[in-house]
Amino acid sequence: MRHRTLTLLATPAVLGAMTVAVPALAGVGSGPAANSAASRCFIAHVAKHRVRECLLRGPRGLPGPPGPRGLTGATGKTGRTGATGKTGATGKTGLTGPTGPQGPAGQPGAPGTARAFALVQPTSPGKPTLIAAQTANITSVSEPALGVYCLAPSAGINPAAEAPVASPEVSYSSKEEVGTIAVNAKSTHCPGNFEVDTYTPGGIASSNYAFTIIVP
Repeated sequence: MRHRTLTLLATPAVLGAMTVAVPALAGVGSGPAANSAASRCFIAHVAKHRVRECLLRGPRGLPGPPGPRGLTGATGKTGRTGATGKTGATGKTGLTGPTGPQGPAGQPGAPGTARAFALVQPTSPGKPTLIAAQTANITSVSEPALGVYCLAPSAGINPAAEAPVASPEVSYSSKEEVGTIAVNAKSTHCPGNFEVDTYTPGGIASSNYAFTIIVP
């Protein structure tokens, strides 16, 4: 048996025989080549000869044009926003913690800056006195006029360059009454000294009221 391909049987006689024989080939021949559905070869009877013929695949066709683009799908609806939950209840206040231990005592502060101070007692009109235990850097006191007190400072303290502070004192005052105490910064009646004037609550000059003076 000879093996040939279909492309070599191009004579008119062969082509005519093939025209008659090919439709009947479904039941002609034997073996795997005749029974396999995937085979491209078959057995043909040509001029009293059995010839195995095979079909050749032709050239691949050109690709077809692309199809039209499909329509864009519709956009889905946006879902609804969920409701905000309720605010939870405020929790209970926690228990107060225990008091911590007391800290160590601080260091003693620096001594005060008062450079002079005095406690004046009006023992009698025109004769005031200083309480020595509560007086420092004030050397003397005098009363040149009713309710006018002149206080002489120690050396180095200039009354014209200071701003003293005077306050009423009860226990050394006559009848333990409180009067009006005022510093005369210009020292009108006491040149070179500190001046303190005392008055009754009604504003009348008086020698009945004790006072303190501090020079910072």
